[in-house]
Amino acid sequence: MRIEIERPAGSEAAGLEAAFATLFSQTRALGFDAMIYDYTPVARSLEGELITPSLLQMRNVPEDMRQLWCERGYYQRDPVQHCALASCAPFVWSYQRPENSALQGKLDDHAQAVTHYMRDHDMPCGATVPLHLPNGGFGTLTGIITGAQPERELGDTLASLTFLAHRFQESAFPLFDASMLTCRHVKLSNRERECLAWSAEGLTAKEIARKLHRSVATVTLHLNTAARKLGATNRLQAVVRALHYRLLEGEQHGDN
Repeated sequence: MRIEIERPAGSEAAGLEAAFATLFSQTRALGFDAMIYDYTPVARSLEGELITPSLLQMRNVPEDMRQLWCERGYYQRDPVQHCALASCAPFVWSYQRPENSALQGKLDDHAQAVTHYMRDHDMPCGATVPLHLPNGGFGTLTGIITGAQPERELGDTLASLTFLAHRFQESAFPLFDASMLTCRHVKLSNRERECLAWSAEGLTAKEIARKLHRSVATVTLHLNTAARKLGATNRLQAVVRALHYRLLEGEQHGDN
């Protein structure tokens, strides 16, 4: 089967929407009934918890699924996502027959809510391609089958689904806007990020205040607020945590 990714014209937002429409059409051509794509610039928090994606596209799934995964913590409990993060190879999963799939031994109490949801909404099995990207970015493309289908038949689609996932990622990534490329686990203001960026370069609060034409007290307030949001106990730890979450990348020094 020949798979081609169309490069949409027009604005980036419209182009990305068109790209996902094409991707869904092509996953359906492989025999999948529903599709999920997710991307996050940082996969895990410093505490080891999965970070909710910056970009999540779901097609032909129940209406409440997005809210549950993004706002109710289902993404953090999703055993398919845990399997994907631990694997570089595509895999077949099944909630009906987990012993025959990558979910063997993974459906514990932590995953119970997700397991019941997938079974109750007739989404028992599918295939997932992990996308481990440069600079720590992580994404997955998942095709879902509604109704019963032998997992061995899904295995026949893995090569095509993998090719499709990587071609899509290469084509669509330039269309991602800045908000999609920013980790949403911690939200810092522009001034807090700027002060931390200067601190990462070794400047003291007094030196940062001179750079920004602000008082030392104001700069100290920004640094302390950023540290509190990051769960840091001191300025150095705040910088390290901000770097982990890629909050200082591309930070421009200058007056705002």
